[in-house]
Amino acid sequence: MREWSLFKVRDAAWASGRSVFSVQQLAHLIGKPKPVAAVYASRLVRAGLAVRVRRGAISFEDDDAIVATQLIEPSYVSLTSALRFHGLTTQMPALIEAVTTRNSLRLPGIVYHKIPPALLFGFKKHPKGHSYALVAEPEKAVLDSLYLRRLSPKDIAELPLDRPKLERFAARFRGRGSRRLRRLAHA
Repeated sequence: MREWSLFKVRDAAWASGRSVFSVQQLAHLIGKPKPVAAVYASRLVRAGLAVRVRRGAISFEDDDAIVATQLIEPSYVSLTSALRFHGLTTQMPALIEAVTTRNSLRLPGIVYHKIPPALLFGFKKHPKGHSYALVAEPEKAVLDSLYLRRLSPKDIAELPLDRPKLERFAARFRGRGSRRLRRLAHA
């Protein structure tokens, strides 16, 4: 078994396009058993080549948007964080807000909100650093905000949105609360 240098591990991670790895994912990347990958993860963090984002997971980029979309999957940046990303609000959220089909969760710098699987659409992959972040389109961020009752129709009235697109996104959702969402999107 040949040992990998820490820089080679980092470069292999960057070449994969991902930045956040669980110990199991790192083991697959370097072709080593999970306990060996755990040692590599600790060494990478100690050497300053990666940051520990939670127990059993490291990131090669210190960017909360990247971490939010790759740590918990499926998820994407949405709500006020996505509106800020697209330059549609000057509000600076204290935490990166992401949505997921998993249970809501709060981590340092990131908060995940649970949405139904039928609402998991309307986001795009944006390159960031050596990796990517999944970010909601502005209309989808507004729809998610309306669904989670984080914004009122009055709050979104002055946003420069593609209203027909917002209505199409609202019409796609057929789950619980869909009538309310369609009504708010038309307001």
